[in-house]
Amino acid sequence: MIDISFEINGKKVNPRNIGNPLEKALLEQVEDSIKKQVGTVRCPEHGTAPKIVCKGHNLNSLSFEVSGCCEKLVDAVKARLK
Repeated sequence: MIDISFEINGKKVNPRNIGNPLEKALLEQVEDSIKKQVGTVRCPEHGTAPKIVCKGHNLNSLSFEVSGCCEKLVDAVKARLK
């Protein structure tokens, strides 16, 4: 299963634990979108799923860091996130 996590302003954040309903909905929407775009991608060589960290100083400045077992997996995920 794909591993998606969030870091806002240097702190790990779980979308389900955010008190602000608008921020919670936004992060859940980002997570759902990533799952739809990348959820089925596995490394063709190793069979592993990617890890994606959504980072930013705030919700308006999120960027994605993709990691995995090899460059083939990372490249495949980045291609789907464009």
